[in-house]
Amino acid sequence: MKKVIGILALLAFTGNFASAELLKNFKANGQVEVNAYNTNNADFNKKVNDKSGKTDTRVMINAGFDLNDDVSAVVSAVKCDRQYGTASQTPAGATIDIFTFEQAYLNLKGVIGLDHKLGRQYYGEAGDMVVYYGPAMWPYPSKIALLNPAIDGWTSTYKYGNWDFGAIIAKQKQSATVGQEGKQDINLSGFNAMTKVADVNLKGYVYQKVDNNTSAGNADYLDVAGIKAKYAIPMVKNLNVAGEYAMNMGKMTNGGLKHKGFAYKANADYGMDLMGKLGFDAEYYFATGDNNATDKSDKAFKSINGDYRPGIMMGGGFVTGINGTSTGNTTLNVGANWTYEKLEKLNIAAKYYDFSADKKGNLVKTHIGTETDVVATWTHSDNVNVKGYYAMFQNEKKNKATDDAETMMGAAVNVKF
Repeated sequence: MKKVIGILALLAFTGNFASAELLKNFKANGQVEVNAYNTNNADFNKKVNDKSGKTDTRVMINAGFDLNDDVSAVVSAVKCDRQYGTASQTPAGATIDIFTFEQAYLNLKGVIGLDHKLGRQYYGEAGDMVVYYGPAMWPYPSKIALLNPAIDGWTSTYKYGNWDFGAIIAKQKQSATVGQEGKQDINLSGFNAMTKVADVNLKGYVYQKVDNNTSAGNADYLDVAGIKAKYAIPMVKNLNVAGEYAMNMGKMTNGGLKHKGFAYKANADYGMDLMGKLGFDAEYYFATGDNNATDKSDKAFKSINGDYRPGIMMGGGFVTGINGTSTGNTTLNVGANWTYEKLEKLNIAAKYYDFSADKKGNLVKTHIGTETDVVATWTHSDNVNVKGYYAMFQNEKKNKATDDAETMMGAAVNVKF
């Protein structure tokens, strides 16, 4: 395995095997994921036979090595193009060709007093409501994929006392159309700062996404500014609260349509001892919608490249049979999980979600539906875990003539190395 990973890393950076010395201080890790599931009643009509099942796979390999004392390199190869039951991929020797090099960047240490990453890289945290470039994690989308691929650019970090600073200048898309160079690009820049004040963890950020990929001559300047806070309440042991607020600014250059949307999220979790470990959590998320397409304001919240995907079915993109359109989101979810003291490898979790729209569009009601998830996770070790899960989505009857619940069952295996 190490030899194969080393070959992948060399190919990504040099295109040949002539520079074996590049594997100085070579380190590698990764994971293999298999997600098998079936869905039933996706059209919310039990009289129609539409049960289906699939098994998705993904392999992710990360390799790092030193180029010299000041610079190291990182390469990530991902393969997620095959589901069980599809044709074998031959010849065997071509397997390397169907890996996607999702990351290939340099780490520059302490140059001009800063650490730098230069090249194609993941950015942000999975599940973030504003910006994330990287592999889609649980709940898996259908199929397991690079829902938010990596981004090409420069990022830097700097620490000063109790402050951590970060910056990004990157390109999401480069125009490939001859004669349209630069006119169809998507560029990203941003800055964030983190600190701790009176036991409250704070993070502020500002991003600008310039999208020239709109209609000719109409560039879209989307600015998103926000703040996050997290606090462990000392008066109540094991009670944590968190919140985030983000607002849109900027406008389109043609017509002056201004971005005025906003979103916020509030979280709380609490843990206690009860024949093991018992935990509770709750979350409320709201994003504005817009029901007026003719005025000069876009009130619907726009993320830079968000990855907020609540619910196994709704968050995984398995709920597709709802008629009508709407804008904006309101999500309320509550959950509980328990690990029995005499069976510490098993965790049972249940979660309930309620989904609504801010603006109903042509829906009869803003209420979309509810989802209930039950997940059993067996953590064999730090490197192996297995999930078994059941999910049920119930749509809002008034928005659709048929309202039989859509259901899903599955099992997911994750092996790290």
